Amino acid sequence: MMKSLYAVNFSPMPTINKWIIYSIELSVLTLAILLSVTYYNIKRADAKDQWIRHSSEILIRTARIQLEEAEGDILIRDFMLTGNPILTEKFNQSAKAKLDEYKHLRQLTKDDKEIQPILDSLGFYVYKRSILSARIINAHKIRGRLAATRLLGQIPTIHGISRSKSFIDLIEKHQSKLMVIRKKESANALLILNGSLVVTIGFIFALIILMMLKFKSQAVERSKLIEDLEKTEQRNNKAEKLALYGTWRMDLPRARLNSSDEMNRMWGVEPGIGKITLRDFINKVHPNDKKPLLRMLRDSMEKSGDIAFQFRLFNNGELKYFNAGMTIVRNNEHTLTDVTGYVQDITEKTVINTKLLTANKELKMLFNRVGEVLFSRDITKGEFMMVSDNCEELTGYTTQEFIDQPELWITIMHENDRYLVDLGNAQLAIGRPTVNQFRIIRKDGVMKWIENKIIPLMSDEGELMRIDSVIKDITNKKLAEIERDKIIADIVQRNRTLEQFTYIVSHNLRAPVANIYGLCQLLELSSSPECEPNEILEKMSTSVKSLDSILNDLSKILQTRENITETKETVDLSLLLEELKIGLGEALVGKNIQIKSDFCQVRHLYSIHSYLYSIFYNLLLNSINYRRKDIQTLISIKTVITEEYIELLFSDNGKGIDLEKHRATVFGLYRRFDRAIAGKGMGLFTTKTQVEALGGTIDLKSVVNEGTTFSVKFMIGAE
Repeated sequence: MMKSLYAVNFSPMPTINKWIIYSIELSVLTLAILLSVTYYNIKRADAKDQWIRHSSEILIRTARIQLEEAEGDILIRDFMLTGNPILTEKFNQSAKAKLDEYKHLRQLTKDDKEIQPILDSLGFYVYKRSILSARIINAHKIRGRLAATRLLGQIPTIHGISRSKSFIDLIEKHQSKLMVIRKKESANALLILNGSLVVTIGFIFALIILMMLKFKSQAVERSKLIEDLEKTEQRNNKAEKLALYGTWRMDLPRARLNSSDEMNRMWGVEPGIGKITLRDFINKVHPNDKKPLLRMLRDSMEKSGDIAFQFRLFNNGELKYFNAGMTIVRNNEHTLTDVTGYVQDITEKTVINTKLLTANKELKMLFNRVGEVLFSRDITKGEFMMVSDNCEELTGYTTQEFIDQPELWITIMHENDRYLVDLGNAQLAIGRPTVNQFRIIRKDGVMKWIENKIIPLMSDEGELMRIDSVIKDITNKKLAEIERDKIIADIVQRNRTLEQFTYIVSHNLRAPVANIYGLCQLLELSSSPECEPNEILEKMSTSVKSLDSILNDLSKILQTRENITETKETVDLSLLLEELKIGLGEALVGKNIQIKSDFCQVRHLYSIHSYLYSIFYNLLLNSINYRRKDIQTLISIKTVITEEYIELLFSDNGKGIDLEKHRATVFGLYRRFDRAIAGKGMGLFTTKTQVEALGGTIDLKSVVNEGTTFSVKFMIGAE
């Protein structure tokens, strides 16, 4: 029975091989280090020996100089006694030899700075001695022995000893010291060298013994591995049967297949008994696949490498689907040397996929009928996996346009609603589903309201992999809701306005009207001497002005409601604040006030510019008017965005408001809490009216002598 061509590798073998490789690498590295250390110690010991030889040679040279000098003295004296000319020739040879030794000595000690001055003195002395000796010889030849004897007495000595001897003694003393040090260093270097050699040789022997023991151990392990591999082969055969996976190798000379047991079963051949021929292989292939398969096999035999293909098979009247592949190997001469392959029964998988495709088509048709748009998007690849066909009916764009342009969904969103993308992405990234309502602009320019429900699919590591979305057209519903909310808000606001008017009429108008009425009665009695007409007219004028002021305030309140029809625009909050600083110029000058802003989260608002300007102006002016004069005034303006609303925060460190007493009347008309500050109590009332006209809310937190924070909130999409 043929062994499986795709058997699973038994895991201990790679481990053993790796251990051997690591052991060899480690051993070679260690041995290399030891050899390097040994080589270094050899070089070091050799260097120490060379220094010893160097010192010895210096001592020899100095001895030779001393010897030549002594010989020269003897030759001079013999010449003085005998006058033999041969002695002068010998003297010259001795002098030359002495100078040569001096030059060698000079060369040997050129790097020794300490000995150089002594050598200079020695050289000078040798030179003078040679000159003087030559003069003695000449004097003897010309003027006789007596003159030469007088010159002989001029040879310099120290305590009767030649001066060269004293110089040479200094050199020998210096070199003797160095010799002692160098011999000691040489002995240490030799000791270290011997130690390195012992360790290296010991390591080599230990390595040989360990490798022999390991190879013996591996021989035992290999025997066990062979047994385990045979068991693994049996398990692989079972695995092939479970995976419906068979392997084969072409017997080229016999033109038949050596196939695994599972492949034999697939072709209806008894495992271990029959063999599959090429004819058997081809005969059971589905008729519609036979010719393409034969053509592919014929073309493949002229090539080399891996080839994959699929075909159908009839086995005992049952149709089967197969994935197959083969590997063709050729030598350098392009001769066919080996063909191996595999087959895998994918019938069950093919049937299931066919059913899934059918179900998917039916599901797609169902959703198209329902009218909701479905899409799935692969976040890792940044592309759509599926978009339902009815997206064109809702958006005017085709399915293919969305697939080709993955960012088209964002492009068609209304520009004031695109911030929802970032908010939604933040939620999806942590695995939370989102539901958003926003506007889109169709391809034909028509605006639609849609509701987008998105469900995220996370990986095991918590990363966002895919999103599935259902999009529904809610235009009619949304327009109805907007109209209803607008009507309700308008009714509520009108009711509040009527309540304010009632309050003004019943309280604020009563006093000036009563004054005017009383003054008119006094005018009727102007004939009385107690009545001064001019004084009455002056008081009547004051009451009329008060009445006119109240009527002007009523007119401003009415204008606040009327101006809501102004066109909305995108307002840059930073630029708006700069405009306000210019407008508040005189109120800021010389008052130690610092205004800070943080518009990082929301930089723009889509709203009515004049209303936002008035809201900012009144709240800033309130912080300026009610500041504490004993500290620097700090005013902070900040924007915050949440899932539901955009919030403007105005904070200061001013006098603050006692909310336990005044919370209910803070935003009331003509409400003032510090009579020392000029004003009518209209600012906060006007601010609240304008915020509510824009669909927002306003509230505050305050602590007396610590400061106040006003919070203005606009619902997302309402600003």
